[in-house]
Amino acid sequence: MSTAPQPTEDIHAVLRRVWGYPAFRPQQEAIIRAALAGTDTLALLPTGGGKSLCFQVPALAMGKLCLVVSPLIALMKDQVLRLKRLGVPARAIISTMTTSEIDNALENAALGKYAFLYVSPERLASELFLARLPRLPLGMIAVDEAHCISQWGYDFRPAYLRIAKVRELRPEVPVLALTASATTEVANDIMERLAFKAPNLIRGTFQRPELALWISHGEDKQGRMLRVLTRIPGTAIVYVRDRRSTMRMATFLQQHGIEAAAYHAGLPAEERDRIQQAWTDGTLRCMVATNAFGMGIDKADVRVVIHLEPPPDLESYYQEAGRAGRDGERSFAVLLNAPGDRQKLEERLSSSFPSLHDVRSVYQAFADIHGIAMGAGLLETYAVENSVLAGRTGLAPVVVAHALKALELDGKLALSDGVHSPSRVLIIADHGLVYGKRVNDSRHGPLLEALLRTYGGLFEEPVVVDERRLAKTLEWQVETVIKRLKELAHQRVISYKQRSNAPSATLLTHRLDAQRLTLDPTALALRKQRAEARLKALIQYVEETDECRARRLIRYFGETMEKDCGTCDICRARNAYRPSANANTVVSEPLGRSLPEQQRQRWDKDESSPEQ
Repeated sequence: MSTAPQPTEDIHAVLRRVWGYPAFRPQQEAIIRAALAGTDTLALLPTGGGKSLCFQVPALAMGKLCLVVSPLIALMKDQVLRLKRLGVPARAIISTMTTSEIDNALENAALGKYAFLYVSPERLASELFLARLPRLPLGMIAVDEAHCISQWGYDFRPAYLRIAKVRELRPEVPVLALTASATTEVANDIMERLAFKAPNLIRGTFQRPELALWISHGEDKQGRMLRVLTRIPGTAIVYVRDRRSTMRMATFLQQHGIEAAAYHAGLPAEERDRIQQAWTDGTLRCMVATNAFGMGIDKADVRVVIHLEPPPDLESYYQEAGRAGRDGERSFAVLLNAPGDRQKLEERLSSSFPSLHDVRSVYQAFADIHGIAMGAGLLETYAVENSVLAGRTGLAPVVVAHALKALELDGKLALSDGVHSPSRVLIIADHGLVYGKRVNDSRHGPLLEALLRTYGGLFEEPVVVDERRLAKTLEWQVETVIKRLKELAHQRVISYKQRSNAPSATLLTHRLDAQRLTLDPTALALRKQRAEARLKALIQYVEETDECRARRLIRYFGETMEKDCGTCDICRARNAYRPSANANTVVSEPLGRSLPEQQRQRWDKDESSPEQ
């Protein structure tokens, strides 16, 4: 059974000392105390509810290592960076690391050098990890984005099922699972799959009284988007479906005097960082983005989130819309719906289940491009370029993307979004060999000398290096530095990982014969059935007008509201005027200037004083 870790420091003292916060948010303390009591716990907190503190505070209070399982490389890197800035030792093991880097990180974790070790789920079954697992001084296992373990969930990732093996080997370590979006069915499935000793769900409220949920119906989406942004001042996010639309909409807003920029996963990492920093600082008002933007953002004063098209399900909608109003001030989530949107959603759902022939073609092309021999490649990570795979297979890039997702859902591989990964060097040879090469190797000695003089800690853990800086120091070409770093890596003197921004895929099985590759038909049918059910719930939310938006949305997540919100488009339409028998019960254009004068004046008043 789980043994309750004894805290070495009061949790309120930890909160004040490390983060400087005077008090916990609702439900945080209850979750933290459950973790300290050694109780397996599922924390269901909405976006912006402070999930990370729920495992970070108890881990620091007990003074033991916390193993954090997370599917998002960018989020892991962001949390590790934030912890380090707070003076908390943390490390992440991700798919882009070399074997030497992973081995170094695990050994340092076993020696007690970290308070937090973040691990992507596909790494949990590796021999390196399983060999070190018994030695890790674990006090808690935190499972972030826990809905990924449930086949009922909207973002099922089979690699998450490997957590069960960790629990089997370390049954005494309690688990704290966290998610921002789980229905009652998904929550029960999470606790079962994580082998909870007893069900224990702590739920934060999903109600957001400060957030007005609005759906606007009509043809001119760009005009309505512009009117919303004109009428609601402050920071904004506009979500669109594809990369091309981010550029088009950002240009449109710029032409109409609104500071806007496009953000998507295809931009260089430096450009994404620059744009996000400008938006965070407030020098850029509006971010026009795909769903690649949002995870880990820390900006409380977003006043409006606009969806130019409906997202695929209510879980995605709630997470994205919920990025507005985290400071508790009046904010808006506006979804722009048009004739034809429903058909597009249904077509996207259908296309997300590609044929077995297409899946096999993409798998074969992926193996050919990287030269992966039959039976090889287990837990190896390779770059993914959809355009290259599309050219090789003759399939559209969107079909390639869906085929890769189908392979992930079937447990064949794990996908990772592109994330900035700078070049890193770790010296893995002993000091004597390195000294000998510095003195006697005219080809590599100067480079080793420059590395040791420029960077500290190269023998302890991987260090971020800049090939351009080394080239300037040595008066070499950058290409020469890279070539000789690779030669030193081949000689097993160093571990060298060159910088990369590309998305990647990690094989979770040995490379298979593509022509014999199969997808589990039963699991495939269940996934399609559940996806259709989620889409049906979204369509009902968008199209039906007989119930308060907030009440319907909250009920989807298993919670009830005592009374209507009074701020959504349906509530405002009911409360503001009595429609005629044949009138639409929803005011479709609350913020526009093309409304009849009587309605426009009413909305002038309502939007200037939304609390009334």
